[in-house]
Amino acid sequence: MAGSGKVNLTTGNPLKKVFVLSIPLIISKLMHVLYNIVDTAWLGMLGKEEVAAMAFVFPVIFFVISIGIGIGIAGSVLVAQYEGAGEEQNVNFAAAQTFSFTFFITIIISVIGYFRSADLVILLGATESVVPLAEAYLKVIFSGLIFLFVFFIFNSLMRGWGNTLTPMKIMVVTNILNIILDPLLIFGIWIFPRLGIAGAAYATVFSGIIAAAAGLYILFRGKHALKLQLPDFMPQLKVIKKLFLLGWPAIVEHALKAVGIMILTGIVAVFGTVYVAAFGIGTRVFSVVIMLALAVSMAVASAVGQNLGAGLPRRARDLTRVSSITVGVVLIFFGVAIYYGNSSIASLFMRAGDKEVIETAGAFLKRLAFAAPFIGVVITMRGAFKGAGRTLQSMFIGISGLLGVRVLYAWFAGVQNNNPNGIWNAFIVSGIIEVMICIIYYLKGNWAVPAVELSPANSRVIGVPEENELTE
Repeated sequence: MAGSGKVNLTTGNPLKKVFVLSIPLIISKLMHVLYNIVDTAWLGMLGKEEVAAMAFVFPVIFFVISIGIGIGIAGSVLVAQYEGAGEEQNVNFAAAQTFSFTFFITIIISVIGYFRSADLVILLGATESVVPLAEAYLKVIFSGLIFLFVFFIFNSLMRGWGNTLTPMKIMVVTNILNIILDPLLIFGIWIFPRLGIAGAAYATVFSGIIAAAAGLYILFRGKHALKLQLPDFMPQLKVIKKLFLLGWPAIVEHALKAVGIMILTGIVAVFGTVYVAAFGIGTRVFSVVIMLALAVSMAVASAVGQNLGAGLPRRARDLTRVSSITVGVVLIFFGVAIYYGNSSIASLFMRAGDKEVIETAGAFLKRLAFAAPFIGVVITMRGAFKGAGRTLQSMFIGISGLLGVRVLYAWFAGVQNNNPNGIWNAFIVSGIIEVMICIIYYLKGNWAVPAVELSPANSRVIGVPEENELTE
């Protein structure tokens, strides 16, 4: 299939190629985070309870999105493999089956989440004043989850095919729409009703509906190589099974991450609403800064996979090293800006003027400024390991760093010592330890070998173990 937006990562300057591929991903991820930041900023004008509610909402949504991530990865793998083989019919069939699987899973999640929203935030330690606010937000999100997941899967499938520009354009437009709708629905401006925290959720869902509609229109129209056809949506158990086999490692990894974030939020909640609000502000700011590493890691994963498939392991190792160092250096500069501008940054999210929350969030941001370069390098290197097929090793590094170091350190240094700064310091400690593990694994070198069988007839066609074949 011919198409635009594809980058050959096996030739030319590897660092330049990686960052060219990363640009649309960086913009997309920044826009994805932007509406969350806008929500938090506007809600900060209502009060600390609303900001605290968003802090409890975030880990719940992260847990739900982890399932979508796993399905998206599975679908993108199948689409990429069949696209490489030039099998257009199977490309379209795999895409349609991914959507069918997504619809089924999303209905189950939406029903459970809608009726158990309050229980989820209570489990995290939300106070009586925060629970109804978080519940109101989550119920709206779960009601429109199908639309959010549809665009998420569309994005993954298009990336697997090789087009990152089209999803980026849709995301930019719909997120601008979300930014416009936020204050209108939160504060009841013009003809719109005042909905408070639920208004932010409605703005997100409405934008998701537009994005999903645009994505489905593009795929059914078939002008971007991928073309959905209704007969292909009929679920086939064998295909659904293969999607699950391909996607479960990512689901487990992100689900365990979500659990870790939930536990960490619960630990922060021990010190009260002020610290939960500060934690919410800090994680929002950090999510923006770390977007660079997340986008580059996805590009590095593709680059490593292409180069190992082409028999260029040294190039794969070199681009991993150079990309990781570059990300680390860039995040040092971001860290300096955050360190010295901590209070000013925190005040952007607390227009209500709660000085205690601003000061607490500033202290957290100072620690994150030190942690950012380490965590950025870890994310980039883990992307390389995933690209080489070492998904279990990558999962181990990520989960051990979060649950084995950050959460435990936060508990003992923070709660046990009655020192909330111990929680903030946990981010620095875990980042340093994870970097050390990544470097040791990188230097061993045995990760930089193909984890899949290559077709002798065509080196561009990547095979998978027999039990993971779509057809037998």
